[in-house]
Amino acid sequence: RLPPASTTKVMTALIALERLPFRQEILIGPHAVNISPSKAGLTPYVRYKVIDLVIAALVASSNDAAVALAEAISGNEREFAKLMNRKAESLGMKNTKFINSTGLTEKGRTQYSTAMDLAKLMRTAAKNKLIDQIMGFTMVTIRGSDGRAIVIRNHNKMLWRTPRFVKGKTGWTFASRHTFVGT
Repeated sequence: RLPPASTTKVMTALIALERLPFRQEILIGPHAVNISPSKAGLTPYVRYKVIDLVIAALVASSNDAAVALAEAISGNEREFAKLMNRKAESLGMKNTKFINSTGLTEKGRTQYSTAMDLAKLMRTAAKNKLIDQIMGFTMVTIRGSDGRAIVIRNHNKMLWRTPRFVKGKTGWTFASRHTFVGT
């Protein structure tokens, strides 16, 4: 078992795209903005479209975007993690437990997965044409209701060498170190 750092935001994106309209705007609260790095640099009390938050979460592992999506769907991350775990179960991910939308470790709480379960999640995500397309972006710009441009760069260095061929999701936490799940 290992921490699911590279795929937590993939699960967050899958659930967000199932439950929220792409163009719906989400008001960013202080908790999302104050989450640990990595961040897109979202501005508090500014509205961002769901699709832009999904892009930020998948392309640059933006924790602020993942938390904002979780709060918009469930009110808080603990409730959102329940949705994540139900979705994992429905995908046949029998050895996975999520505790938040970011993959970050939390004192006294454990989240984990296996290589097989991460592969199941990535297989599902790759079948989603929008998620597959987003995971192939090297750089993208998003804007909130304040009009400020945020340039997001993909952390998947393989995309810069072999665009469109090595898509996936990178991750890093102290517990998991560097991780990657891809196609």
